Amino acid sequence: MNNPAFEFLRQYKQVSQATEELVTKTLKRKNPNLTYSELTDIFELGISGEFGKVYSIDPQTLLDWVSEWISRRQNPSSYLESALLDNTIHITDKRYPTSQSDWEKEVNKCYNAYLKGIKVTEFHPHIYDRLMMDNKVHFNDFLECMSAEELNYYQNGIYEKSNIRLAKQKCIGKYFEHRKTLGHHSIYFNVI
Repeated sequence: MNNPAFEFLRQYKQVSQATEELVTKTLKRKNPNLTYSELTDIFELGISGEFGKVYSIDPQTLLDWVSEWISRRQNPSSYLESALLDNTIHITDKRYPTSQSDWEKEVNKCYNAYLKGIKVTEFHPHIYDRLMMDNKVHFNDFLECMSAEELNYYQNGIYEKSNIRLAKQKCIGKYFEHRKTLGHHSIYFNVI
């Protein structure tokens, strides 16, 4: 089976089997803890021009992307530039944040993205739960973001998860907008 990160890359550019083999061997030696998921993220950033203009997909280009990604990751402020958590990731997914610090970073990334004009529907709805646990929003604040019909169904125990997810995302947007009007550049200031 081919490496899924290279299969992703092949959707956009031709990558020879020899290039895949050389890069894979080099990465196993230099970065043995790099996962397929991380490599796919790196290739996604690289192919979109995050690490500079793409002229060809050769081993040196791919290894440079990995080096750049690793150096950015080691820079404490770089987490703001990393991709947002996929808003469809389930709690059992291994990419799902598990620590309080990881969630605080995700909230800051989402707020940073919000300030740049990204829609709240792109944010993972569990951001709301992190904000709620830190008393930044209240348990039932998301109910204010539901339509009267959705609220009636919710109160009668009949609801769709998608309506709750959307209401939580809208509530996150209201909270972020409030913080923006206060001139805040971050939600959590103690995150490194």
